[in-house]
Amino acid sequence: MRTLILGSLFCLTAVALCGCFSADNNYLNPRDFASRLQESGIPVSSVRDLPGAPFKATSGAAVMVGNSEIGVYKYDRTSKVQTERIRKRERTGRVYINGIPYPVEVHGSFMFMGLEKNTRKHDIIKVIRRFN
Repeated sequence: MRTLILGSLFCLTAVALCGCFSADNNYLNPRDFASRLQESGIPVSSVRDLPGAPFKATSGAAVMVGNSEIGVYKYDRTSKVQTERIRKRERTGRVYINGIPYPVEVHGSFMFMGLEKNTRKHDIIKVIRRFN
């Protein structure tokens, strides 16, 4: 009986932890992130669509916050290839442009870049972590 209880407790803990670390935001698009920033009190002065192709993403957007743009790229997690791409970005924490590494944040189906030079970086990261 004790083994059954401990086994059940272990499984429930594992399920709870997996839920904490995964983000089910594949239904959202890059422009939704701009809306979430606004809802969180971070002013967005413009949003423009970007092609996802340079990073092999399905879509992208440039979100102007303050005096710098944040690149928001979506990877479709229903595709095995796209899932592996976003996982690679998550593992390395960077992408390369012409051989130069750039830091990225990854949350769920989305990759965010350009945060390092934004004065609201910490506030934006809080919104990224709640972007579900």
